[in-house]
Amino acid sequence: MSVNVFGAVMTSGLEPGEQTLNFTGSRVAQVANGGADFARLRTVDFRLEASHPLFGKITMTLPDIDDSPESTLRHNGSAVTETWYQASKITFERAGDRSGPFVLVTEKPLQATATMETWPPRPQSINSDGSPTGGALYSAVQLPTFTADDLRVDFTAFPPNVGQLPS
Repeated sequence: MSVNVFGAVMTSGLEPGEQTLNFTGSRVAQVANGGADFARLRTVDFRLEASHPLFGKITMTLPDIDDSPESTLRHNGSAVTETWYQASKITFERAGDRSGPFVLVTEKPLQATATMETWPPRPQSINSDGSPTGGALYSAVQLPTFTADDLRVDFTAFPPNVGQLPS
């Protein structure tokens, strides 16, 4: 599935102030048995990338050890609701004039939900300003927080939009 996070707002110990990032990437999920009214989803590949003048290339991937809960899909007869949990690792190429890489892992993983007609969500495309259209817009229940040693990165906005990859 394609993943776009357009307008992610980040604060960090790397540089002062709020920074706005636009991530693009993909997520591969494996469906597993759950229960009578739900299925489990396991993310087996995840990669988002953004670029910023202060940080260079910023990459978000699966952590070396993923201890986040499995995501779930619930069908209520007319719609499917996904609760997505995503632990990740974020790497900054640099921070201002300091060379990196700076690597942090989630202290609190993303928790987001979306209700859609089908899963995977309908196909997604990109508007001329880079924002996603189509797919499913997820609402963040818990925003991701990343830490490493004395560094901390918080997102105050992280609106993921997920869709099928165009065929």
